[in-house]
Amino acid sequence: PNLKADVDAWYTSGHYFDWDSSRIFYQKKGTGPLLLMVHGFPTAGCDWVDMAKGLTEHFTVVAPDIADAGHSSNPNKKTYRLSEHADMLEALMRHLNVSSAHLLGHDVGDAICQDVIERQNKGTLSFRVESCTFLNGGILMSAHRPVKLQSQLAGKYGWLVARVMRKSNFMSSVRAVWGDIKPSDEEIDVLWQVSKGINGRPSLARRSYNLIDRREHAARRARALKDTTLPMCMINGIKDPISGDHACDAIAAELPQMTLTRLQGVGHFPLIEAPEQCVEHLLRFHEQIGTFKEK
Repeated sequence: PNLKADVDAWYTSGHYFDWDSSRIFYQKKGTGPLLLMVHGFPTAGCDWVDMAKGLTEHFTVVAPDIADAGHSSNPNKKTYRLSEHADMLEALMRHLNVSSAHLLGHDVGDAICQDVIERQNKGTLSFRVESCTFLNGGILMSAHRPVKLQSQLAGKYGWLVARVMRKSNFMSSVRAVWGDIKPSDEEIDVLWQVSKGINGRPSLARRSYNLIDRREHAARRARALKDTTLPMCMINGIKDPISGDHACDAIAAELPQMTLTRLQGVGHFPLIEAPEQCVEHLLRFHEQIGTFKEK
């Protein structure tokens, strides 16, 4: 597939809404139950482009760029907490006049989904979550092993790291967490542009704050998953050094109610590395929980 052409088409056909002084980009397409897709770090909602191709005949897919990422602006150069990204998702659902949705998260998007689930547990969420599917991410931070560069970006001098780092250094860290099939040079070029987004390199340091946020609130977010009665599954690329097979083992022990699917030879970005497999397992999960029972 031509990733650049797909990403360009994704952004030229999307939509925007205003939230917290920012202009938030989102893609919306397809028919059926709403599937809210929340991307991870360091990229943006266009990560879902290949999975969306296989899902739009089953779901209405909605995929925003969180504030400061991708094509979503951040004119005040604000460092957002993950709870604020959850606020944005609630605002987006109100903007779309949506009362219920299924969740699909990846990487830091998993943690944002956990915040949303916690709100539902407490009865404060403004829409209803029907289920949640997670892709590789630190839903249990005790089993999360971030790469060195992300930890540096999240540190005190992260702004300086973002300013002086080279594309080659950053993207080598991204390439290292893929599985058996590594991205081509052309794909790396696209992913670098997507990672910088419209807000540039400084946004990478601001968005890396998510690592600190996830560590500080790890127990609360893990509790949200233990307390919920939602159907949940994890589709995991097990060759991911950040949150791969070892994370699956921790989930199996601490969250036995979660359905686990382990993808062989796949790394941290299963939505890009193995989109067809992800779609297959996601649809199977939704068939099992009765999402399509009215069809």
